[in-house]
Amino acid sequence: MYGEAAGKYPHVFSPLRVKNIIYKNRLCSTTMSTVPTHTHLSSTNYGGIGIYDKALGGVAMIGMMYHGKAGASHYEANGADPFASKYDLDVLRESLSVVKQGGALAAMAVGMGQVYEGVQYSPSGLPFGRPYARPTAPVTEEILYKLLDQAVEKARSAARFGFDALILDISNDSIVDAFMAPGFNLRTDNWGGSYENRFRLAQMIVSRVREAIGPDFVLELRVSATLGVPETYPFEEMLQFLKSVEDQIDIVNLVTGMDEYHDGNVKLCPPIFEPHLLNLERARAIRESCDVLVNISGAIMDVQEAERVLREGAADLVLLGRSLVADPFWPKKVLEGREDDIVPCIRCNNCYHIATEHFNTCCTVNPRVYRENRVPLTLPRAQTARSVVVVGGGPAGLKAALTAAQRGHQVTLVEQSGALGGLMIPASVGAFKEDLRRYLSYLRRQVERTQIHVMLHTRADRALLEHLHPDAVILAVGGRAVMPPVPGLGTSGAVQAVALLNAGLETAGTRVTILGGGSIGCELALELAALDRMVTVVELRDKLAANGNELYRQDLMLHLEQETRITILTQTVCTGVTAQGCTVREKDGGTRVIPHDTFVIAAGLRADADAVEALYGVVPETYYVGDCKRAASITEATTEAYFLGASL
Repeated sequence: MYGEAAGKYPHVFSPLRVKNIIYKNRLCSTTMSTVPTHTHLSSTNYGGIGIYDKALGGVAMIGMMYHGKAGASHYEANGADPFASKYDLDVLRESLSVVKQGGALAAMAVGMGQVYEGVQYSPSGLPFGRPYARPTAPVTEEILYKLLDQAVEKARSAARFGFDALILDISNDSIVDAFMAPGFNLRTDNWGGSYENRFRLAQMIVSRVREAIGPDFVLELRVSATLGVPETYPFEEMLQFLKSVEDQIDIVNLVTGMDEYHDGNVKLCPPIFEPHLLNLERARAIRESCDVLVNISGAIMDVQEAERVLREGAADLVLLGRSLVADPFWPKKVLEGREDDIVPCIRCNNCYHIATEHFNTCCTVNPRVYRENRVPLTLPRAQTARSVVVVGGGPAGLKAALTAAQRGHQVTLVEQSGALGGLMIPASVGAFKEDLRRYLSYLRRQVERTQIHVMLHTRADRALLEHLHPDAVILAVGGRAVMPPVPGLGTSGAVQAVALLNAGLETAGTRVTILGGGSIGCELALELAALDRMVTVVELRDKLAANGNELYRQDLMLHLEQETRITILTQTVCTGVTAQGCTVREKDGGTRVIPHDTFVIAAGLRADADAVEALYGVVPETYYVGDCKRAASITEATTEAYFLGASL
């Protein structure tokens, strides 16, 4: 089987020797949230986002960013040696052990800090990177050299500690990147102005780090192809710089964008509105211009895309982030011929702490993320197999049914429509919903491959539950669309957003008004505009997509602002609707009529207590989950459903 996979994806599964180390394949894990601290190495999490699982899962190399007491990040770097204390050494030792036990190589990422003795610095005192709201002082040459010395010492420590390679990170929100960018570096001394001056620090840190670690240690240089903001440097300058250091580095680690700065981070960890293979052409240009290996990131979501990158010669290695969070074992699954079992990433970015503002970091499709102590690699079989009926084939129902089946229970899934998926079906409509469609297909395949008995076109009622007579019932009947109390709405011919998506967006008229600026309303506006409809979004609140995470919202706003066929009205109340138009009261108190051919209601969902009450209690052991319990995100629904199914 391994031979078949290697034959199907020969570039992905070919080994690569770099100096004295051998990559068993061309797949590497990014440093994304792999922060080995006492929190992440506790009983709740083994080394950031699943480094143990990733190592077992088959990647060749795992990158780790160290944030110890002394600090080795870009932001806090006040200590000559970040591995000086016994505490820090223990944390680092355990992280290395976790990776080595799994059979992977380990690379330590170190960078040049922005902070010295409690003060955050930038080239010219302009806020840069994370946290961008923090007061920033212009860095003096004396402080600059101290920060440089610290970075060199961090590199020396990592090299001597047992890592296989060093990732020198001068990308995104590094102060080195800030010096390279003319929009942030306004200096007139020998550190600013010309290309030579702005890239002087980058040249210096590469040279000094190489000297510190010696000629035989693998050095991977992480750079931003572009910062993704107007203040960035031309890509041609980055090419020129890489050409100048090619004899000192072994691998270019290519990213795009910067953390928590305006719109740059949507390129660093691209949400659903951005294409896959974001850095493909830039990686190809580097590989063609420089005598150096290239390791590429940027929304490479499956083995087919990885194989394409390598086959076309755009890169030598592939950096995987979110796809390994969703399923750390997908390289192994490919080798075992189990591609259909790979859990696809939907690019919701809830796994990325920057997007979630360090709150409720999790994964929609992998409940084990940050819950390794509560979610085993393999669910144990229940001591007694029971009969379980799940009512509703949406994301919550599917997850609950599959989890209960994994426990060995006899599961019947009842769905009143003719297809499994629930709201995922209309939610996956659109050009930028490829990843959600892949996840829906995955769930359907898993149901087909289990012993779950599926009853489509079946309305669950008390008589059906009494007939099936299960030991337990899980109600996942979904929510009910909100109908705002707007005069004339019931007789205006208005259509619910879900109904329009199911009917086909081409059925909408040329002028469309959408009542509701949540995620559904905004995404619908983008899709309609792409069909050349003129769209007006009316939102009561002052913020669009208020429930979306920060990266999602930033990228959504960028696309909405760029679309000339969309008008956004926030803090605006709809006071009446007819078939021809709606009356609104805007935030300045003025009123006007907006003409339309189609009026769409996208006001969200509410819990459907009536549907739950109609079925609750027929079977003594009855649970309810998902939108019928509380209107929530797919992340919340599937996570809750997993734990419910696992508890049976």
